[in-house]
Amino acid sequence: MFGNAGSFRADRSGGAALEFALIAPFLIMLLFGIFAFGWSMNSASSVRYTLEASARSLQLNNTLTQADIQAIATQKLLALGLKNVNVTIATDPATGGFRMAHLTAAYAFVIDFPYFNAYPINYTTTVTVPLVGG
Repeated sequence: MFGNAGSFRADRSGGAALEFALIAPFLIMLLFGIFAFGWSMNSASSVRYTLEASARSLQLNNTLTQADIQAIATQKLLALGLKNVNVTIATDPATGGFRMAHLTAAYAFVIDFPYFNAYPINYTTTVTVPLVGG
């Protein structure tokens, strides 16, 4: 069994398991990274959708204030599990009979894995809508 030292070097059993053990942590980190990035893209898409819905509400009711729009957006985003999204409104003076409203949402998605520093990904998106009348 242990008689020939050359047979130990020639024995290749377990080589694949050793290679997998060396590569597995990197593959797992890659998998978690892909999942986290996908989740952040989903969150950004949800924030954009909510901002568009809030802009439609503003088009239907020009008298909504900054606080009203923030409340509408927060209500929709909390249903999706997203918090701390800041929505702001800026309006341009009337040009050609229309006032333009610019709704901007800022959101930070934080990737936080054990043993690693938290990494925030900041998203900002803007929707511009015409305001008729008012």
